Amino acid sequence: MSILQSFTFQELKNLLPNRAKDSHKGNFGKVLICAGSPGMGGAGILASEASLFCGSGLVTLVTDTSNVSSSLLRNPEVMITGVDMVEGVNIDLKIKDHNVILYGPGIANTAFAKTILDKILKSANNSKIILDAGALHIAASSKSLIKKSNKTILMTPHPGEAAILLNISIEEVQRDRLSAAKQIADTYGASIVILKGMGTVVFDSKNNKSFVSSCGGPELATGGTGDVLAGVLTALLAQGLDIRNASIIAVAVHSEAGLKFKEEIGEIGLNASSLIPIIRQLINR
Repeated sequence: MSILQSFTFQELKNLLPNRAKDSHKGNFGKVLICAGSPGMGGAGILASEASLFCGSGLVTLVTDTSNVSSSLLRNPEVMITGVDMVEGVNIDLKIKDHNVILYGPGIANTAFAKTILDKILKSANNSKIILDAGALHIAASSKSLIKKSNKTILMTPHPGEAAILLNISIEEVQRDRLSAAKQIADTYGASIVILKGMGTVVFDSKNNKSFVSSCGGPELATGGTGDVLAGVLTALLAQGLDIRNASIIAVAVHSEAGLKFKEEIGEIGLNASSLIPIIRQLINR
């Protein structure tokens, strides 16, 4: 039986690592983010910006060619590779060069998208792999492929994606969120499952422990906030936090940022971009 613990950012912030004075960018990880099919470029931009602003040493974004100029204008510090996400080409993602790989924000479920997932699962060595958004839809039809990969995989579904992963209704997911997170981990061999929503659940399959966020609310119910969360998670993993602490801190600081926005402005009208500077400020205190 898993142990259920609640958490807030204030309880966890001391787990954030301190930086040595002689640090260089190589000390803080190399992140690869594959995100953004045509018309959904914002997902990759938000995730890569969050990763950059939260401390990753180097961030590379692989996205559809149509999104390249927007990303460079917004964050020239993010290295970017443009590919044709519709037709697909035989691209070299240089997967082995990265400590953390995020796949899925703004990714359409296509044959080429599944090819990318295959490449990631087969080529990643000791990389931590985060599957989010579109990658979860692809994963639903690739259960055995993911489980047999024996990779360190973190899955970050919202209730709708969890329902697809488990082939049940959203109502069933919400009825027992703890059980749903555990079932996803069991079915797909995931090391960590973050089931988003009110009372976000973090399930650690290795230790059979569950954690539930004590804050967060409807202010976060808007497009793009999940992309930001995924980006924050990549940064914490890249800086050396273990997968459980990185997951619960990412959820906690994301929720805390939403609360700060609510306190200063209100719970209506939060845009995901506004979370990123708040999160950066919180993790630097």
